[in-house]
Amino acid sequence: METVALPRTLVEKMLTAGESFAKFTDELEDFLLSQDPKFIARMRAARASHLAGKTQPLEKLERKLSERAKIGAMDRKS
Repeated sequence: METVALPRTLVEKMLTAGESFAKFTDELEDFLLSQDPKFIARMRAARASHLAGKTQPLEKLERKLSERAKIGAMDRKS
């Protein structure tokens, strides 16, 4: 297999195109979520819950997720 040398300008254009596409997909996702009534309702409910002080320490959430992952791993083994 031979190595092909690419001009630096071509590689730079590919990188620029990739960055532009990543930015586009991020903006598209933001737009689509902003138009989704279910997502907006969930975000409003989450914000209200947060403002009402109904929060948990991150450590508690991490323990809960870790326990679920262990249970899931055991279920897959059996």
